[in-house]
Amino acid sequence: MPNEQNHSDNLKTSRTSSLRNTAKNAKKNIKDAVNVLSLMAYFNPFMDWLFGIALALAILKDILDFTGIGSLPAIGTVITLTVSLAIAGIMFLTGSASKVKITKSGKRIIVLIGGTFIEMIFGIDFVPVETMTVIYIFYSTLKSRRESAQENKQNSPQEAPATA
Repeated sequence: MPNEQNHSDNLKTSRTSSLRNTAKNAKKNIKDAVNVLSLMAYFNPFMDWLFGIALALAILKDILDFTGIGSLPAIGTVITLTVSLAIAGIMFLTGSASKVKITKSGKRIIVLIGGTFIEMIFGIDFVPVETMTVIYIFYSTLKSRRESAQENKQNSPQEAPATA
């Protein structure tokens, strides 16, 4: 009997701690979602529509990989390099490869190069790596805009109170 009571107590403890962890995780997930959605305040409609073109090209390329056309040795390489060069061009046009700290733009370029190389490996090219690369670059661009806006806000001179 004491063994059954012990198991019962352990089960109750486990259930209550699981509910607490679920509530904590839900709060964290909501906070993360709000954080990502708040990045859309830094969306520049005059330049960022180009990311839509980059995303469409990446999705088309991943569809071609999935259907087998993009997995052919010569054709797949040409398609992958063409789409990656187009994405790189869009990065430079939108300023996500420049006008920020070199480490952040370098990280985006390395992600693009890494995604391109992964797409050239047969078998892995069926995973939509190019699409995920474009989404990450766009997310990273918005995040660096927010950080630079916050830095500019902190570095701007505060108005001194008027004295009479």
